[in-house]
Amino acid sequence: MAIKTVIFDLDGTIYQNNEFHRDYIHFLLEGSDKTDWEDALVAYVDGVYRGRGLVMNAFYDGREIPAQSPDELFWAMEAARLPDSAQDEGVYLGDAWAVVTFIGSVLGLLRGTRADEIYKKTRDKMSLDGMRGNVRLRQAILALKQTHRTVLMTNSYRQTAEDFLRQLDFENVFDCIVFSAGKPWQAVENLKKSCPEITTEPETFLTVGDNAFNDLTPFRALGCKTLWVNPFTDIHEPKYDYSVKTLEELAQFLETLYRKSNRLL
Repeated sequence: MAIKTVIFDLDGTIYQNNEFHRDYIHFLLEGSDKTDWEDALVAYVDGVYRGRGLVMNAFYDGREIPAQSPDELFWAMEAARLPDSAQDEGVYLGDAWAVVTFIGSVLGLLRGTRADEIYKKTRDKMSLDGMRGNVRLRQAILALKQTHRTVLMTNSYRQTAEDFLRQLDFENVFDCIVFSAGKPWQAVENLKKSCPEITTEPETFLTVGDNAFNDLTPFRALGCKTLWVNPFTDIHEPKYDYSVKTLEELAQFLETLYRKSNRLL
């Protein structure tokens, strides 16, 4: 059956920024007793994104690690990998944000409201740096709306997401936006409020995202098609139907989907 609805993630899917971890780690360590670990942590994350150190698309124990040095921390983090069956209790390293959040968690630096504060500071720094959305991708989604329903699902709060979409120039691009989507656990139930037929016609849905556990797995389990956005090299791969590395490749995929649908009309 042909695809009728395309579900998009926001972070890492509507925009790509493979350098933000540098700012995130800076803000994470700011005011702590580990500010001199910054260079080592940045270099380590660079390696993770190249398939070294932590295994991406795997689960880890996110409890605090009382390490006395960066090397001791790295060894303990790598030893904290969990079996896939521990998904209810583990941290899934499914995207760049998950990796740096995991580091903040094991360092004990995300208590209280600090996690949200660091996330916002990093997003604000992206704004100051003048980050904009991909123009070709924007045009591809707008064209796709003529033949498909387009849905954005994000775990961000409404105001945060709307401000960011405005900055990216992706305001009013999607037919429907699901804020505070509760991915992965409440993703399907929250989407059903806008698209109830997802449980009766799942094969007509395509979900697009960079975090396989959050963005793909809940819908794949229903029978939806999945497209994984992966900018990294030599990392452990999850299950998916299609994959692209860049937003240009994603735009090309959507353009092809639109052209095929147009020919069937």
